[in-house]
Amino acid sequence: MQESEVAYLSFDQDQARTLAAASQNLAELGGPQARGVAALARQWAQRIQPTLDASQQAALQHFADGRLAALMCTQMTCPGSDPAPALLPDLPTLTQSERCLYLASRNQLLLELVHYRAFAFDIDNEGQVVRLVGNFKGGGSVLRPGEDPTSRIELSSHAGLRLGPHTEAPYNCSVQAREGRSPAPSALILSARWNPANEPTRIIPLRPVIEKLGSLHALALTSASFDFTRSDCFVAGQGEAGKATSMLQFDPDGGFAMRYNAYRFSLNDHASEAAGRAFDAFQALLGESEALPFVLQPDNALLINNSRALHGRDILQDNRRLLVRLFGYSRFAQPAVLSEDPLLVRG
Repeated sequence: MQESEVAYLSFDQDQARTLAAASQNLAELGGPQARGVAALARQWAQRIQPTLDASQQAALQHFADGRLAALMCTQMTCPGSDPAPALLPDLPTLTQSERCLYLASRNQLLLELVHYRAFAFDIDNEGQVVRLVGNFKGGGSVLRPGEDPTSRIELSSHAGLRLGPHTEAPYNCSVQAREGRSPAPSALILSARWNPANEPTRIIPLRPVIEKLGSLHALALTSASFDFTRSDCFVAGQGEAGKATSMLQFDPDGGFAMRYNAYRFSLNDHASEAAGRAFDAFQALLGESEALPFVLQPDNALLINNSRALHGRDILQDNRRLLVRLFGYSRFAQPAVLSEDPLLVRG
């Protein structure tokens, strides 16, 4: 049943060449953070669309409609050689590198193929559309140069710690802005610049979990019975913890939307016994669920439905692992927009 929640899309050589040329074009213009690039990415996607066969188009449409937990895109190309370095370069250097801009631009193109808009939150990642995910703050199996093993490591994608199953924050709402807060991302897309140890990103599709949970437990998860703590990666002084919110909501466009974080969610003090039993049952089922591993490399990319799947990773074994991530909003999402180009929304 889990496999039915995941689709795989392979590009042929001609399609891969077109994707590469388009990605290079967008990267040379500055990538997803540059003005005008989003519209150009949409134009490139419209040129690529007619070259796709029926099965490719079906996979993209299923993700676009919110019916898949994940879509793995494979057989893509990158120009030139890019061996993993002895040590991970610093974040400012990587942010400006041609290869990272190329992979980010390709991710934006893939988002456009499923009719998603790349965007950034104002209170996260310095308002930048592209996030580079690597061990920049310590916490991996091997210490970073100069790392103090006694220092506290924040729970963020810039640390090398294990990340338990979660959807991406914020956790106040999933589809429509509420009280000035934009909804959680509809999706995220990940590709790897370097992954020397082939360390996987793990996905738990949520539809089988909810079906096993049963109707009464699922109904209890829709009640305002849960609290969450503030994300470590939010800008200091911005973004707050949440009290008495739901975890699950009905979504007529995608069927359902889940918000959850294994290390940030807890039961509210005033929650009913029924909500407590449902929360325990949900966490027990997660513990029994088989997480699907996806090994990211430069020739592939993974689209994750942030409402329909949990994702996580083990503690990093090789500190050179570097992922390139973008958030995307589906055509159904209604955020609180601060700037249209590039798309910046209120967190």
